[in-house]
Amino acid sequence: MAVTKIHRTSRLTLITTIIVSLIVLGLFFFGGQAPEHEKIGADLAQPAFTDILLYWMYALLVITIVVLIAFSIVDFARGLKENPKKALSGLYAILALAALFIGSYVIGDGTLLSIPGYEGTDNVPSVLKMTDMWLYSMYFMLVITILAIFIMPFVTRKK
Repeated sequence: MAVTKIHRTSRLTLITTIIVSLIVLGLFFFGGQAPEHEKIGADLAQPAFTDILLYWMYALLVITIVVLIAFSIVDFARGLKENPKKALSGLYAILALAALFIGSYVIGDGTLLSIPGYEGTDNVPSVLKMTDMWLYSMYFMLVITILAIFIMPFVTRKK
């Protein structure tokens, strides 16, 4: 019974997220252009629903991070009770991720960008370095994932 409820809940969550994402993407791609008086640059294309798309992506990111952290804490606490040595190995993965973020932040470039028509407050070294941190971290994790896909079949033994 509980498995069926979990399966139904996760399926409903997935379908709802996909439907809302498709609606937001439809608005972004087919919702037309922003009025001339709202455009940042007169000669630049600017979809009318860019803000909605960005807010939806931010919401998905925040929800994902909160759920990930919550499940990690619960799993760590449960594992610490059952097998402390195995629970600490999960903590090492979190520490490695923190080291990746710190290292990629340090190598990030804080040089101010020349952005036509932009007069906001986010073109500062700290925000630029954080943006580089996220990009470099994603690149690193993508490379590790691709390497794992191709290398792990040769490393693991079939039973």
